[in-house]
Amino acid sequence: MEKLVIQPLKQSELANFLDDKAKNIIRYFIIKSLFSQPETKTGQKDLPIQIPKEHIEQWFTQALNVKPVGAGSYPVDIYNDREHWGADIKMLNIKVDELGNVRNLESGEASLGQNFSDAGINLDVLFSSKNYEEIKDKWVKLYKKKYRDLKKDYPFIKKIYYFFILRPGVQKVGANFYFAGAVLNLKNLNSVSVNTLRTTRNSVFLNNFISSDYGNTKIYKAKKRLELRIRPKRWIDDNKAIKITTSFNSIKIDLREKNINEKYLQEQIEKIKDIKLNFEV
Repeated sequence: MEKLVIQPLKQSELANFLDDKAKNIIRYFIIKSLFSQPETKTGQKDLPIQIPKEHIEQWFTQALNVKPVGAGSYPVDIYNDREHWGADIKMLNIKVDELGNVRNLESGEASLGQNFSDAGINLDVLFSSKNYEEIKDKWVKLYKKKYRDLKKDYPFIKKIYYFFILRPGVQKVGANFYFAGAVLNLKNLNSVSVNTLRTTRNSVFLNNFISSDYGNTKIYKAKKRLELRIRPKRWIDDNKAIKITTSFNSIKIDLREKNINEKYLQEQIEKIKDIKLNFEV
């Protein structure tokens, strides 16, 4: 049996985080975010939905009634001092087809750690000499230290999670999101090894960080960081994500042909009432 660092949560485990108040708060924030997306012009390509990471963090801070902690590269974004867990919140872009169905492709990347000193020193040299084992060892050591330092700040912490909001890329029907998550098993870092079959002169791919069924991790030379990409369709098919459906559809319009005044703004605000959003649990 694989000893994995990142273990996806089941849908039932995810649902435990979302009581009715949490759902209502996230519904409120998503609808507000959808309303703020800029319209595209007639004939222009659709744009992906953009929401700042800091805003996603605030969704969970409010919805789960937890404390916002850390900044920048701190290991967690929120901490629950009642249940003693922390979570790092990430938004990942996922590919969908014209009907909004999730495609069997990898998501965008999420940084699990970036370093321009320590593990990042002489990284180009190590890649040039194909010293992939040393690269892996340095980044695993860095990852361990990251969470060892966290436990100094929060000595009673019991569990560390990744929470993912999977956002749709360009699509024409609906704007459906997914909530997914994973628990970290840091003791399994000793089982991480180099995936020699996938490793290249630019990236060291790793085994046992996450099951290859659900994603991959790699140490990326150019950005000097450890990156995660997931396979969202597999998470969804295996009931490891909660779908958040919305009735929102972007429209194409040439705004210079409209009278963009207070009345127009109020008319658009009124349309917010018609947006439907549901959690499929």
